[in-house]
Amino acid sequence: MTSREKSILIAVSACHALTHAYMLVFPTIYKSIGTSLKLEFAGVGFVGMASYMAFGFGALPAGFLSDRLGAKMLLVLCLAGTTAASILVFTLTTPVGVVVALVLLGLFASMYHPAALSLLSTSLKEIGKGMGIHGMGGMVGVAAAPLVAGSITARYGWTYSYLVLGAVGAVLLVVITAGLGFHRRSETVAAHETPQTRAPAGQVKKLIFIYLIGAVYGLIYRGIMTFFPSYLSQRVPFIGDDVGRLGMITSGILVISIIGPLLGGYLASSARRIERNLLLVFIMLGLLAVGFYFASGLLLILITAPAVLLIFGFQPLQNTLIAKSSHSMKRGTVYGINYTVAFGIGAFASGIGGVFGERFGLPSIFLLMLGLCVVEIILVTASRSIRGRSEQDGVS
Repeated sequence: MTSREKSILIAVSACHALTHAYMLVFPTIYKSIGTSLKLEFAGVGFVGMASYMAFGFGALPAGFLSDRLGAKMLLVLCLAGTTAASILVFTLTTPVGVVVALVLLGLFASMYHPAALSLLSTSLKEIGKGMGIHGMGGMVGVAAAPLVAGSITARYGWTYSYLVLGAVGAVLLVVITAGLGFHRRSETVAAHETPQTRAPAGQVKKLIFIYLIGAVYGLIYRGIMTFFPSYLSQRVPFIGDDVGRLGMITSGILVISIIGPLLGGYLASSARRIERNLLLVFIMLGLLAVGFYFASGLLLILITAPAVLLIFGFQPLQNTLIAKSSHSMKRGTVYGINYTVAFGIGAFASGIGGVFGERFGLPSIFLLMLGLCVVEIILVTASRSIRGRSEQDGVS
């Protein structure tokens, strides 16, 4: 990996950490928001759903803009917008104001993935390895978010969590704006590309299945990541209503899960085995969803850690599969569509899960996750079958 590739990877990974931190403060302070705004459990779920929908559906126009304006411009807009929105969350403390501010936060954060993944996939020769490291950067933000949110909320109140992250975003904005000379594409990568690698044959069929798998994954991701902290506080006696302790336990689980993206990057290093490895991921997640339903106490914590690890191990696998199945000059758009489908549809898990949790109890949410894992197993199996037939027919 060249020095330029390393500098891009480090900068983009730092942005990845902050983006996920912004979006994963919410699950830790779920109960605190409800108490502060006088909302029922399902009502808070719909507040989160509005922000997550903006995060998901905003990725589609962001993908088009990335291909036209360049990745650096989108990254700068992402950082500037999320910084401003986090300050709004701090200042607007009515239910309507909080919803507006969190929607804006989700909208600006949605610019990140299409721009960053387009940049990485067209700048790095070792795409699988780079995606794994990039994913690990995101996991640092994921792991830090509950610790920061829990500690600050316990002492100062939940709005201060967003203010602190906004300050970090402002610093990173200055560094990115003043620093790295991003280019639309890497000349070293372009020199090794052929018309076949730029536009793989049969890419439309492959991408349709990738998008379907991504859509269901989005529901699993958002469902588990939104509700497992509340589930821990309910089913683990030594956590209870202590939001500070919940933040520490949640961060501990997520720190362990940092190796998930590295594992996913390793599993993505062999292009011919990506779908087989995806199948294994969802089989194991389905088994762990059963464990969620029955477990409590320390056992529940021990089940949660590998489940979250697998959730984040999925992403390098899918991102590499997209890079291998799409035109390099349309990469921003392709990633934009994928993240719109995954996080846009996934956003509904927050609202639907809130209703399920209020009406049938929190364990019912994880039965829903089990059903979604079964759907993923069917989709990945079908995708492997179509891919195999295409290769035999000489299509790919």
